[in-house]
Order: sequence, then structure tokens, then C-alpha cells
Amino acid sequence: EQRHRPAPVAGQEPAGQLADDMGKIAGLFHIPIPRIGDLADAINHLDDNAQSSGGAIIDVMRRVGGMAATLKMPAKEAAALGSTFLSLGSSAEVAGTASNAVMQILGAATAQSKRVRMGLASIGFAPAGIQVGMAKDATGTILKLLDKLNSLPSEQRMVAASRIFGAEYGDDIAKLASGADEYRRQLALVNGEQQKGSMAREFDARLEAT
Repeated sequence: EQRHRPAPVAGQEPAGQLADDMGKIAGLFHIPIPRIGDLADAINHLDDNAQSSGGAIIDVMRRVGGMAATLKMPAKEAAALGSTFLSLGSSAEVAGTASNAVMQILGAATAQSKRVRMGLASIGFAPAGIQVGMAKDATGTILKLLDKLNSLPSEQRMVAASRIFGAEYGDDIAKLASGADEYRRQLALVNGEQQKGSMAREFDARLEAT
């Protein structure tokens, strides 16, 4: 459901704080400063078209930037992952820690405990294959796992998610699996043409309103 309202990215967060936060994110994802506007557009577009706020998305990205960059997950895709958790009702802290758990556990699947490795095998994934997939296409690999979890009956889905991600994050990941379509929708938002220039359009709209 779209929300046509001023975005926290542009209007609610103090300009100095916004610049500082975006600068930190640029450093975490190795984004040249002249290109950080592209990411700001994507975050603003998510704020306008999802049940998440720009400020909360930035908060999540600061928490997950190191892990996402290690896996070479594009910053916009990390924003969509965090925003989906937020849209499904998670706080920024939970969205950040759960996103990190997904990336860390799957990205180093062969080094995880026997419980985790058996949990992956129980739903048809070889730990080594998942690990390689995360290095090549983290977002695509996460979606494959979510789709497999989502194909299970709800009770089995929770059990499998808890085996793989532990009791602390199992319910969050099971909820993300149920919201896989929303995750895909938000990925489409950040990668589509319409997000380009989002900040400038909003600034122009504010000027006209003023």
C-alpha cells in the first residue's frame, strides 16, 4: 500500500545527521560520494511505497553494511532486505540483527554448527552450495531459501527456520519467508527506473507546496 507523504530521508532527519549517516553508508559499501544520491533516491522511494521509514532503513543499513559489503550485496538490495523486515513489523534493531544473521549464517554455511548444516540439508540445500551461492548472488540465494521455507507447512517452516537460524531469529526468518513476495516487490522498487530522481521530485513538490 503506497503512502504519499513526506519522506523522513528528506524531511524529518536533520540535514547534518542525514549527510553523516549517508557518508558512513557510502564508506561501508564503498560507494563514491558523487553516487550516494542514487542510494538516497532508492531509500526515499522505499519510504514512499512501503511500510518503512527512510530513517529506519538508514539505521538498518548502518547495522548491516559491513556484512553486506563482505558478500558484495549491492547497497540498494541491502536496503530492500532491511525495509522488508521493517514493513513486516520488525524494529530497526531486529531488522538489522536478523539481516546480519541471514547473511552471516548462509555466507559461512560450512562453518556453522551441525544443527545448522542439518537444517539446511533437511530442506534440500548443501551448506557448501549455499555458501558459494551467497558469494555469487547473495540476494538470489536468500530468495531461494525463503521460497523453500515458504513451501513448507507453517509449523514445519518455523521448525526449519529455527534449526538454521536459531531460536532467536527463526520466527523473524519464517515471517520473512511468508513475505517473500513483498521482498521481491521492494527489490523491484529499488532497481526500477521510477526510483531515479525520487529525492529531487520530492524536493520540488515541497517547494511547490511552500
